[in-house]
Amino acid sequence: MAPFYRLLCQILLTSVIFFMSSQLWAESPHIFYDKSADKISISANDASYKVIMARIATLSGIEILMDPKAEHNVTIDVSNLPLETALKQLSRQTSFVFIHDIPERDMSKSQEKPAQPVLIRMRILPEGEFTTDALYPVLAPAGEAFIREKNRYAEPAQQVDIFNHAQKRWEARLKAMSPEKREKLLEIAQEKREQIAQNRAEQEQRKKELAEKREAYKKRRDARLELKLTDPERYELRMKRRTERPQRVNRE
Repeated sequence: MAPFYRLLCQILLTSVIFFMSSQLWAESPHIFYDKSADKISISANDASYKVIMARIATLSGIEILMDPKAEHNVTIDVSNLPLETALKQLSRQTSFVFIHDIPERDMSKSQEKPAQPVLIRMRILPEGEFTTDALYPVLAPAGEAFIREKNRYAEPAQQVDIFNHAQKRWEARLKAMSPEKREKLLEIAQEKREQIAQNRAEQEQRKKELAEKREAYKKRRDARLELKLTDPERYELRMKRRTERPQRVNRE
């Protein structure tokens, strides 16, 4: 019977591993967005629609407003599709609206091509519904403002000279906001940036202090080792005093 039980255990173990792997894949959609070409690849198996949309909003710069009742699980596998095309395929079980911004044309450039509409916002409702009072951003506005605005403060060596659709969308959205909302978001982003800079400075200071302590300890240790080699009697006397010192302190 032993071989039978071993085989049964192997089957059960394989089933558990397969189940856990499938659950992990289901909860972790893979999304790649090309910000210069405005194309996206999505691979998800029974994953949260809201989680996918939040990730797309983070990468692409689109403001996505969603009714919580539109949440459902999605299985999709698309590669290198234009963003709008992928969003349409992804949202087949919902009612949605795309909102575009038409950039102003630079009249000083007579040969300039007509400005193309830029997708800046998407509203998502449950399938078959077209009005709702329960639309919420899938990304917290303050957090997104920090993500977008940090690109303006990146080190020169980190900046890449390519057309960034995500950043262009954010700039168009900022322009369309009321002055009060825009100033508030940018103020929050600046405060968060300063807080992160302060935290990093404090971490660097702690690292420096720790390195100094380690260096001081190393010097003391090296001095003791050198004393042990050059003057063993003095070394033993010093070690004896060190062990007696705590005892005297305790008695006092």
